[in-house]
Amino acid sequence: MSEGPRRGVTRGYVGGLIFATIIVAVALVVAVWGGLTLLPGLEPVTTDGVPRWAAPLVLVLALGALAISLWNQALALLRGRRGPSWGAIVATAVGAYLLWALGGILAGMSIGETWLSPFAATLIPIWALASLLFWAVLARRVYTDRPPPQWPWERRGEDE
Repeated sequence: MSEGPRRGVTRGYVGGLIFATIIVAVALVVAVWGGLTLLPGLEPVTTDGVPRWAAPLVLVLALGALAISLWNQALALLRGRRGPSWGAIVATAVGAYLLWALGGILAGMSIGETWLSPFAATLIPIWALASLLFWAVLARRVYTDRPPPQWPWERRGEDE
């Protein structure tokens, strides 16, 4: 990272980056949970009487918490913090797990589907990875002199 002046970013850039990070987190959840479902034959929710909308609602709430955390991390980075906000990253990751467990209990899921669920445990590394990716992309944009990456067809006039 350069010690020179910081480059400014707009709210739209940060908002778009948060949206892209949320999409990455959703894609990772779908991939990892799909793998967990295929390999040992588990299901995230099997308890009878649990509303079909309960699990997606809890995940949407956890994604909302991730978005709020990313916004706060962006503010810290834009105010001059050069390192990741480790406390926020850990709190958000563990918070996603706790939200799944507590929300699942409220919805009527069993202990095995909430606190002891491998699906819930995967939320911690996914949320942490998404937060770190967000920080890395935004820090590169703000604190380096490198131009934005370009696709090969965007590089007009450069030798290949």
